[in-house]
Amino acid sequence: MTSGVDPGSRLGPYELVSRIGAGGMGEVWKAKDTRLDRSVAIKVLPGELASDAQFRVRFEREARTISQLNHPHICVVHDVGEVAKSGDPDGTPVHYLVMELLEGESLAARLSRGPLPLEQVLRIGAQIAEALDAAHRHGIVHRDLKPANVMLTKSGAKLLDFGLARTAHVARLGGEHAATIARGGASDSPDGARPDPLTAEGTIVGTFQYMAPEQLEGSATDARTDIFALGDVLYEMATGHRAFDGKTRTSIIAAIVDRDPPSMQQFQPLTPPAFEHLVARCLAKNPDDRWQSAHDIAEELSWIREAGSQAGVAAPVVARKRSRERLAWVLAAAFAVSLGVVSAVLIPKVRRASQPFVADIAAPRGARFNATGDFGGPLVLSPDGTLAVFSVTDGSGNHLMLRSLITGETKVLGGTEGARFPFWSPDSRQIGFFMAAQLERVDVTGGAPVPICHVATARGGSWGAGDVIVFASDAQSPISRVAAGGGAPVDVTKVDPSQHSSHRWPSFLPDGKRFLYLACNHLDPSGSVNAIYVGSVDGAAPRMILRSASNAVYADGYLLFNRGQTLYAQKLKDDLSPDGEPVAIAQDAMYDPGIWRGAFSVSRDGRLSYHSGPPAVLSKLLWMDRHGTVIGTAGDPNSYWDFSFSPDRKKVLLSMGDPQRDFWVQDLERNSRTKITISGLANLSVWSPDSAGIYVDVWRSGESVLLAKRIAGGERVLGRGPGIFSPRAVSPDGKTLILETDGLIERFPLDQPGKPVPIVRSEVPLPAPSISPNGKWLAYAANETGRSEVFVISLARPELKWQVSSNGGQWPRWRSGGKEMYFVDMANHVMATPVLERGDDLTFGSPEALFEAQFRTAALPYDVTADGQKFLVNVMEDHEPPTVVILNDWKTRLVR
Repeated sequence: MTSGVDPGSRLGPYELVSRIGAGGMGEVWKAKDTRLDRSVAIKVLPGELASDAQFRVRFEREARTISQLNHPHICVVHDVGEVAKSGDPDGTPVHYLVMELLEGESLAARLSRGPLPLEQVLRIGAQIAEALDAAHRHGIVHRDLKPANVMLTKSGAKLLDFGLARTAHVARLGGEHAATIARGGASDSPDGARPDPLTAEGTIVGTFQYMAPEQLEGSATDARTDIFALGDVLYEMATGHRAFDGKTRTSIIAAIVDRDPPSMQQFQPLTPPAFEHLVARCLAKNPDDRWQSAHDIAEELSWIREAGSQAGVAAPVVARKRSRERLAWVLAAAFAVSLGVVSAVLIPKVRRASQPFVADIAAPRGARFNATGDFGGPLVLSPDGTLAVFSVTDGSGNHLMLRSLITGETKVLGGTEGARFPFWSPDSRQIGFFMAAQLERVDVTGGAPVPICHVATARGGSWGAGDVIVFASDAQSPISRVAAGGGAPVDVTKVDPSQHSSHRWPSFLPDGKRFLYLACNHLDPSGSVNAIYVGSVDGAAPRMILRSASNAVYADGYLLFNRGQTLYAQKLKDDLSPDGEPVAIAQDAMYDPGIWRGAFSVSRDGRLSYHSGPPAVLSKLLWMDRHGTVIGTAGDPNSYWDFSFSPDRKKVLLSMGDPQRDFWVQDLERNSRTKITISGLANLSVWSPDSAGIYVDVWRSGESVLLAKRIAGGERVLGRGPGIFSPRAVSPDGKTLILETDGLIERFPLDQPGKPVPIVRSEVPLPAPSISPNGKWLAYAANETGRSEVFVISLARPELKWQVSSNGGQWPRWRSGGKEMYFVDMANHVMATPVLERGDDLTFGSPEALFEAQFRTAALPYDVTADGQKFLVNVMEDHEPPTVVILNDWKTRLVR
């Protein structure tokens, strides 16, 4: 269907801006209402519809009726009209519908990534039902309710195309009117959208996968027809499967007319019975057996959401005021159901099963566990064993998710974008985590996270009795304590630089005062100096417990820790000294050598969780063109971190290795690599303007040293201090070095080395700032608007500032010549935007998505050639998605 209009065309007072997509009745355009100076959406009807006089009359009458609806979950219809085609005043006019312009995604697009969490199903379903109820009260029946006609926006669900049906070919069959259900087969489009008729008597109206039996029979339809379709939509939202499906139209029609859909519990075992009953009643074949009003459905959905079903499966955890025995019974039964275990016996008094069960939990569909590295966190069981928190990466970035081990419900913890290394409060009601430059906490019932204190890169925390938290502030720090309510941190351990470079991964002992922690050395990652110590919140002298290169957790008289990919349990004496030899309790237990951490946790009731499989620490450098096509590789897979092209674009500076990083220069013309020998623990580096050396931050003897290092040999100290310098960019004239540490961007003068001068301050880190090729402008990413966006300032006049991205952005880079800028949005798309420079003013064009990649999160995961045509991209090495293994009684492994 083409409408014969182009960008810039005017339809009355509306000027078409850009084509959004194809709607059921034709093309949908973004347009400007020149009278009211607002953006709207316009649906332009194709010629075959506009030429039908009967269609036009009914279309205009129904559109005007719908425009009278005013409901927060119905897309507003502003106007309907027609205008003669430009250059063809005597031809068929262009007919159009003017609607509210919505930002978001369709429910069909969301469902392409899998089912929705139950809480979202109930909330969105209630909003759809409320919208239907409002329309039904005005005598309007939708007749084509389906996921493609529901938009998910920030303000909630919005229904589209109320009462506006679509064309179909009508044929005579034995004197009765019938309609072919669609043009094309059952697999024409992923969301099941099909051209369908308007409201001609005796014709089929709607998209057949969501039709009620009376629609398929060509009978009269009413509000209960929409209720059947609502049941279809609720079923698909909850399970990720259509209620009625098949390989052919005939088989789908037969299923709708004659068969009930599979139980939702077949796909989602923890579906509440009350919700299953609600959907089944929506899908009754006889309209008289269905719910008779959408209002009642909205009320029922809201009730299930707030109170849950009490008939068989436990409701979400909304209160804890129940007897200990009742809670234990519900936990034992529901946890077994949630993990697909059928061996649990429901008896009045709880007994642990004689045979322990083992279950695997996969990451939510469309997401992957973010269990390793500097910016994630493995699944951690709550102390009472009812909940689990973990980090995932999906299309919206990194965030924490909370899973109920009673109901199986999984939800995103709001406000945790970019959060890492979560840990639990002793009462299992709050979660501590690190985000940006803060230690924060959030309640499991919701609400905004609460800042506790400032941190740097962070290496774990633990919450003890008396609301005291111990944590490692950065990768080279002692352990500190702070009140959970906030305050100034106090160091409770002291790093001896002759032995160790870091104290990390604290874990409280049962007394809530002493804690375990790992002391390790970056310069000797697997050396014998690495060990588990016990410290105290009062700062008492620590005592070594066990030589180890892994974090450790105390559990019921044992010390749990990793040796490589094997998880061990070491029995302890009363004084915490080892008692005998450790026993292996799990093979293939993920261990991340880059941060010395095993991805496991344990609850008070004896449950153990661990991620299985190798750590996802390897990545590969790929050459890609502007379309994302892989056109080559740059070496074998390795643990690549930062990299950047030399100013002459002939070499690449690489840092690689875990946890000790080595620096290499790769010659792109000769395809060879040369190692740069650096004494000390090297951190970040940047090229010198002549492409013959680097500026690098090195940790030596307990202090940070900023070096000018020549590739051919020789070095010069530029500065020393207790904090990390973090060189990020250098001006083309070699006079200015840009440093960034903990939310502060500074200018470091190279011609006259001295004290750095602050340029930009932020409460969160400002990674990977980039200087323009002419040295006038600085691009950086900051969280000033509530999420990371790309900004540009003038280095000569920092008050001159521009925002480049509008939908999230990070890692800015400049094209040689400065006429184009690149950044990565929050969905991992590489974006390109044109740059126009006029004196002291800059103009940025609309960003264009070039390609998407699964970047390894690092200081800078990509760089671009001088002509902007090729990108070197650091992406994760392909590997089997890991799962989480949960044992209900890990101590049974001790006697296998």
